Amino acid sequence: MNRFLEFLKQAVAKLGLESKFAAKELTAEEQKSLIAAYEEASGTKFAEDLAAYQAAQKEAAETQAMAEAFKELASIFGKEVTPQTNAEEVISNIKASIDEMKATIGRLGSMSQGDEPQKTLNGPRISISGAHTKEFAFGVQHPMFASDKRWNRIAITGRRDNEASDEESAEFKREFNKYASSLADRYSALVRSNGLESVRKGTADYSLLDDAEIGTQYFVRRQDALIARIDSFPSLSGIFPTRSNIQDGDVLTNVLFQELSQAYQKGHLSKGGYTLQPEKARVHKVMMKYLIEDMTWIEESYLGYLNTSGSDPVKWSMIEWLVLCIAEQLNAEQIERQVLGYRVEPKAGENASGMFASTGVVHRLLSYFDNDRKVLPFFDEELAEYGKADIGDVLEAFMDRLSERVKNSGQYTVYVNAKHKPWFKAWYTATYGTNADFSGVQFKVPNYDNPIVFVPGMKNLKLIFATIPGNIQLLEFVPGERNKMRFQQDLEEVWVSSYWKEGAGVTYSGKKFSSLDELKAADATEQIIFMNWPMTEVDPDATTIDGKTDMFFKTGTNTKATALTDITNAQEDVIYRIEIGDDAYPTTIAKSGKFDQLTAAWSPTKAGEYIKLYCKDGKFYDVERG
Repeated sequence: MNRFLEFLKQAVAKLGLESKFAAKELTAEEQKSLIAAYEEASGTKFAEDLAAYQAAQKEAAETQAMAEAFKELASIFGKEVTPQTNAEEVISNIKASIDEMKATIGRLGSMSQGDEPQKTLNGPRISISGAHTKEFAFGVQHPMFASDKRWNRIAITGRRDNEASDEESAEFKREFNKYASSLADRYSALVRSNGLESVRKGTADYSLLDDAEIGTQYFVRRQDALIARIDSFPSLSGIFPTRSNIQDGDVLTNVLFQELSQAYQKGHLSKGGYTLQPEKARVHKVMMKYLIEDMTWIEESYLGYLNTSGSDPVKWSMIEWLVLCIAEQLNAEQIERQVLGYRVEPKAGENASGMFASTGVVHRLLSYFDNDRKVLPFFDEELAEYGKADIGDVLEAFMDRLSERVKNSGQYTVYVNAKHKPWFKAWYTATYGTNADFSGVQFKVPNYDNPIVFVPGMKNLKLIFATIPGNIQLLEFVPGERNKMRFQQDLEEVWVSSYWKEGAGVTYSGKKFSSLDELKAADATEQIIFMNWPMTEVDPDATTIDGKTDMFFKTGTNTKATALTDITNAQEDVIYRIEIGDDAYPTTIAKSGKFDQLTAAWSPTKAGEYIKLYCKDGKFYDVERG
């Protein structure tokens, strides 16, 4: 018997613990006594002997498994194996069989005939980012990459020896326009054919290009690589789907059925009906116009890019690189606008904030209450404010209100400011005492299964909204239209520009009511969008508001006539909404001082009236009243 087991058996017998040991019912005290008895009898440490015993058992098991594996291999090679065959005999049998197999392969090889292919394809292997050749940059056999073009010589040599001539500049602009237009068309075609996903994954089918010239194959594949790179930029598409081919004013019609089912009866007994509820889509024309005084800064910036290592597997030509740089900047601006944008009609001849080019999700949602009387917010004060200590409790209270008003509340997704994601993590840890894995489905409303989606670009806003996934949509006219950039010459000036249409909307918000009283009477039972009303309350009798604390404000209960004279720390890309909170002394705004650009003085008379403003060059302009 093994030494360890022998001494262990003696210790168990000495203490009279045979039955309890066999039943695995030893108490902690009995285990300590057993270890002490073992060490007294053996003169060694119990823990060390146990570890040595376990290691020996593991080694024995591995040796046995190896022997069985060798026996199986020997059987495969046709050697007889018996239970009495030892490991050395097995290995000897395997070696002999391998030698026989090598000899057989050698004999067969000497008897083989040469392969005769039915068809031979001659040509270089397709690689979208190869080495430069004498004729082409990056080895791409296409006219746009020809080495005699200035921008490609810079890519090949890594230097610019002189200033671009007028003809070289004009050629670059022509080729840029042609390429950008082709790229936009390719992107649109991929969207129409549902091929964009395969381009993202690198699994696109190029079999239709087999008969094309090798340069065309290179060119298309590089275009797809650039599209995949642009498509990898951060976007809201994972939160709100994009709907294409939308013109401003298009109607998205929805059919709402009344109750249809009932108990069975004979005869022609009809029940139910339907109504058509249109939602009008709003998209606005957006543009990018940028003045380029000469080609120098483009070429020098491109050289800096060539000399910088990075994770991008493809080195781009100057034209591709410029498209990529502009697309990246436009994409970042669009993400912010798609969330907090508000369309402000531009003043002729004046630049305006990109946030005012089109209306985003937040202001579109507010319009369903302010303008359309389709969505009634939850005005509960306990839902209007939250922090790190109670964000989870507020979300649960929000879902309590929602579930009281709809039968299918489990289908709803709740959307929250991404800046407050760390708050939710901290609340969860403090509440449940364990730090769970917060990826994916861990973000759910407490005590509900509704997922929480965190939306970027919401500044400090504490807006909570919920709807059925896919209901809120980002709108566009032509897919990829934004990247259809073009150079334009105007006397000595050169402009790069692009034009596109974008917006945000929903497939359905709620039933339209003719008055606020009717909307309130329905108590949010005929809508599928729900939101809180996160207005920061201003101190009573305050004559200024701090614009860095929030975007949406409600005046306090004033004790005297009060006029607003300034919004301090106002940001020029923000729409501020100021709502009257009490009937007694509504805060007014005179058409003077910083507010002298208002269309008229603001003199509200009752709670709930509001004005929307923005700041430019220290002056405030109004864009909406209600």
